[in-house]
Amino acid sequence: MAPSLLFKLLRKRSVAHIDADGKRHRLHGSTRVHTGMEIQIPTNIVLPQSTPISTRGSVTSTPQFVQRQLPVLFDNQALSVFQKPSGLPCQGGSKVTYSVDSLLNNNSTEQFRLVHRLDRGTTGALVVAKTRLAAARLAAAFRDHEISKTYIAVLRGVPDMPHGTINCPLLNTGPTVISLINNNLHEEKYTAKAKSAITKYRVLKSGSLNNTRICVVALNILTGRKHQIRAHCAH
Repeated sequence: MAPSLLFKLLRKRSVAHIDADGKRHRLHGSTRVHTGMEIQIPTNIVLPQSTPISTRGSVTSTPQFVQRQLPVLFDNQALSVFQKPSGLPCQGGSKVTYSVDSLLNNNSTEQFRLVHRLDRGTTGALVVAKTRLAAARLAAAFRDHEISKTYIAVLRGVPDMPHGTINCPLLNTGPTVISLINNNLHEEKYTAKAKSAITKYRVLKSGSLNNTRICVVALNILTGRKHQIRAHCAH
């Protein structure tokens, strides 16, 4: 949310704090918030549309533009951690020339090396190595699960259990991924090609929005299959 919109909501006294007794208290711009506070904002606000990120065309940009597209969360001599926005792929391809990889390496004297990836539609922390040694060590750490990645997702519906493990093979059929969770798919022609996929989940918050049950979950994937989180959450 843009700061200007947040301040506008505060001026209109549309932002509130819900205390332990369920009472609603209006917040002001000078109010200090702390961990654990429940903040309520209107659900019918109209957020300004951001400019879509084009993934085609040549990459010519300034360091200031790169900083706006990829804010730095952490930086040292061995690695950098960037905040990847939704809509920007990590690597280029035959039809994609505008990516994290091209943005960094076309606008820096350093040689950045990707050691893991986030889907185009996913936003989050992206670790990028600056040296060959750092790239090798980080890639090994991700492979051996010495570094854990936690994804936060909003789901329609609420799982029966507040936490658990989804252990369900996935079959990549090209543009789609079939989750072998239904008995009618447990046939040799499917299971022979399916790959193991394991996801741990924990419900952080649940509630209703427009008469639809929704929840916020934290997810840890122990395997890195294509569309694993989407396929597992669909079930």
